Amino acid sequence: MTWKVLFINPLRDYIDGLKTSTPEGFDLVVMPAGTSTGELVAQAADADFIISGIDVPEEVFRAATRAKFIQYMSSGYGQLPLHVLNDLGIPVAQMKTHSISVAEHALTLILSLLRRIPASMQQLREGKWRQDLDESSYAELYGKTVGIIGLGNIGRWVGKIVHHGFGANVIYYDNAQIPLTVSELISARETSLQELMATADVVCVSLPLNADTDGLIGRAKLELMKQSAVLVNVGRGEVINEQALAQMLREGRIAGAGLDVYAREPLDLDSELLGLDNVICTPHMAGVGWENVQRRLAAVWENIDTVLQGGIPRGVVTTAKRASLTDAMG
Repeated sequence: MTWKVLFINPLRDYIDGLKTSTPEGFDLVVMPAGTSTGELVAQAADADFIISGIDVPEEVFRAATRAKFIQYMSSGYGQLPLHVLNDLGIPVAQMKTHSISVAEHALTLILSLLRRIPASMQQLREGKWRQDLDESSYAELYGKTVGIIGLGNIGRWVGKIVHHGFGANVIYYDNAQIPLTVSELISARETSLQELMATADVVCVSLPLNADTDGLIGRAKLELMKQSAVLVNVGRGEVINEQALAQMLREGRIAGAGLDVYAREPLDLDSELLGLDNVICTPHMAGVGWENVQRRLAAVWENIDTVLQGGIPRGVVTTAKRASLTDAMG
């Protein structure tokens, strides 16, 4: 038999790759952005598998009564209508391939802040060669304490890189239970959020957005930070109070911040964050990279194969973990 795989709202970089990698026995149907909801609903009705981009109407998911599995192509799944997907009774998985790219981006922001790369480049453009070079404002990562807020896949990669590669001490806070073997692997010590904010030289936020993390790091937590410390956020923008952060940075109460995510995206060009010389802003691009594209393409077919074998696909976010294939395999 031939399995119908429906790709909805595809990202451009993935279309050709998925087409060329489609295994025998699968029919990939690509529905580009702008396709009417009615057409999407009609196509979803007889789809065996769905690969979903962002901003897919709920009606489309509700119509997918024959689907055995839905692969969401993003890592953050806050936009997904989980109440609808849970009612379908099938596994729906987020992407779990981006951790290396995001962790390396976090490290890039950390090192750029500690070495004051953007400020140094600006001085060079202005014809200032080592003028006003205050060595006390430049720092190494070696031997510093890096506090990771959220020791999930991204946080673990950050911890491994800074500890094993740069000799940093790693502490972490997570509101989820982290297995001892995981923290031991990267030599990370668990601590309270208050202690982390007060003792870390680098605070790296890699939390997802949920009811527990929304607004978690407000003014009171930021005021605990060392004046010499820097903060990096590669998780979700809503976790941090941006107004309080901007005030702390403007007043020099913390040394700098590197941000890839924001409470509202795209970031408003009038945002105070863009005008501060101790802030590095990037456009929610930490997970971008050709290698990650290849990992995501492979993950799609690996997860689908896992489902057909009766297993649990990687990255499931719904209450249903396995697909019921009795009727389908007939």
